[in-house]
Amino acid sequence: MHPSRRSVARALVLVVLALATAACASSTGPRPAATVSGSDITNEQLAKTAGVFKTVAGLNQQPCGQTEGDTDTADAACNRFSLGLLIQFREADLYAQSHGVTVDDAKVQKALDSFEQSVGGDKLSSQLSANGATVDDVRELIRLTLVQQAVAKAVTADRVTEARLRQQYRDSIADYTTLHVDHILVDSEAQAKSIYQQVTTPGFTLQDFQALAKKVSTDPNAATDGGELSVTASQLVSEFSTAALKLQPGEISQPVQTQYGWHVIWMIGTDVTPYAQARAKVLQTASTNEFEGWLRDQASQVVVDPSFGRYDTQQLLVVRIASTDPSATLPAANTPVNATPSP
Repeated sequence: MHPSRRSVARALVLVVLALATAACASSTGPRPAATVSGSDITNEQLAKTAGVFKTVAGLNQQPCGQTEGDTDTADAACNRFSLGLLIQFREADLYAQSHGVTVDDAKVQKALDSFEQSVGGDKLSSQLSANGATVDDVRELIRLTLVQQAVAKAVTADRVTEARLRQQYRDSIADYTTLHVDHILVDSEAQAKSIYQQVTTPGFTLQDFQALAKKVSTDPNAATDGGELSVTASQLVSEFSTAALKLQPGEISQPVQTQYGWHVIWMIGTDVTPYAQARAKVLQTASTNEFEGWLRDQASQVVVDPSFGRYDTQQLLVVRIASTDPSATLPAANTPVNATPSP
């Protein structure tokens, strides 16, 4: 065959292949925003969800997601935020379907009614319409949220034993211990040592300690309360709470340094919430941690359209793809990276 004819033929073949590829792509329709364990999250579902979150964010005068860099957009950030939550919701919903976990419709409606009442039904409908969403889309997100909560409890029940809950309670005992102490705060270790010697002399009382605190303590509240505190141990800086938890009622600590200065602590007493009363809170914390662990276990089953970003398996969020991101993949042709796909 003449060389020029061969070139023409080759060009025709390439054109035919290109047209065939385009035909195949159009016949399968637009690819989903994400696929979760074989279940697609469609672009339409994402758009409606983003519309709800835009509305809620607007009502609270907050952004829907965080933009990253000068070339990012508010819509892209909202899409990433919404898609990240939809992925979690879908994983939970799939678990619920296969394990018989259900949510009462009346509970969903009650939550929706409460939300509408708090923001105003007419105002909500108007804002939703402006963002391409409806009250039914809000209802579905409320259902998914309640399903996720129920699944988190179910997953926790499968993964956490009673013995482990008790150990978690012991490990976080500072969260369940109220310290009742008095303290004197000064600027230097030398001052603190001098005060320690003074307050540990025989016959020195708590009332004397409080009177001294009013005179010399740099704690701004000491002038009125004499340095007295009654607070959950975990809310205090760790150096202070660790030293205080070692004291018995009536004991006084050696000088303790924190970011605020040097403390001398008088232990008045402690109030520890028993495990039986704290169990519900311990379980709630465990539920959050275990559910996040469970979601990370499912992360290998998540595929995100790179035009929206990539799924970060540690943060459990869809994050923006940077050109230097080694885990980034090429976006679809004619589709802006990390933004709303072209129609």
